[in-house]
Amino acid sequence: MLRWPPLLGAGRWVAVICGLAALLCVAVSAGLAAADPTPLRRTLLDPPGWIRAEASLGTAVARVEEVWTEVAGDIAAGLEVDRPAPVEIVLLESETFARWSRGLLPEWGVGFANWPGGPIVLDVGTIARGRKSLAQILGHELSHVYLGQRLEGIRPPMWFVEGVAQAQSGEWRFSDTLGLVGAASTRRLPELNELHDRFPRGGQSAALAYRIAVRAVLELERRFPEQGGWRAVLGAVSRTGRFDLAFAQTYGLRAPVFEREVALRLRYRYGWIAALAGAGSLFSAMTLLFLVGYGRKRLQIRRRLREMEVEERHLDEAEPSATGGPPSV
Repeated sequence: MLRWPPLLGAGRWVAVICGLAALLCVAVSAGLAAADPTPLRRTLLDPPGWIRAEASLGTAVARVEEVWTEVAGDIAAGLEVDRPAPVEIVLLESETFARWSRGLLPEWGVGFANWPGGPIVLDVGTIARGRKSLAQILGHELSHVYLGQRLEGIRPPMWFVEGVAQAQSGEWRFSDTLGLVGAASTRRLPELNELHDRFPRGGQSAALAYRIAVRAVLELERRFPEQGGWRAVLGAVSRTGRFDLAFAQTYGLRAPVFEREVALRLRYRYGWIAALAGAGSLFSAMTLLFLVGYGRKRLQIRRRLREMEVEERHLDEAEPSATGGPPSV
């Protein structure tokens, strides 16, 4: 039988215990509030989502909300996601982001999205100082999340996931073309079958892998326009649950064969430019003069450099097949 100490009756001890419990609840609540690194909140509509951010990032929250209205609907529509599930976006200062990413990203990485449903986490400080726009970065990460929703969590090869994200966010720049040409002149280009599960984390190696991935996705767009380009395979992946089977059913071509043909095409396209420029060339102004000029003035050369991305499409039409014949099945 429980006996209360003689100094206080049972009723008074109950009151004391209740008071202590209340104080404990207040202390725990205050501790949780202090420990929350992202106290700012904002709800996003059409498509649905929400933002949480560190206390110092109020301006960034407003900017992300503005960009969300510009890009989110287009990314969802491009992936044929009619009713997107809500997406969480976390905005962090650079120091906090470094702890959250745990060294899993390239040194130039400014965001990541957990597959398949998020959240999206962005390094606001580095984004503000970088060359890519917030719209491109948010669009890239949002593409990952919506692609995961579209495929119901079935994960395609990494080159497809990252290539689609870059194609949707419009990240290809002329510097990426130069990067591929330079790589073709000094090292072996990675093949798609090496980019199924993960990408390199080293800066230059990772950048090269991303460039290869987006060229592969754009190659699907170029070779299979009647089927619908890279988007055509999405429905088949959802139905079959397997990317390799869906790829063969959609394009009449096995994925490993396509991957080999992409490697041949990239070596052909960028390798012959590198060969003309000279192995190991750093693409000086005189090299670019030889490639695009026929004696044009330096000012015209610079103008042509800005237009070279458009010329990529003309190369597609003009150059012969890298395999010397129709695709293998």
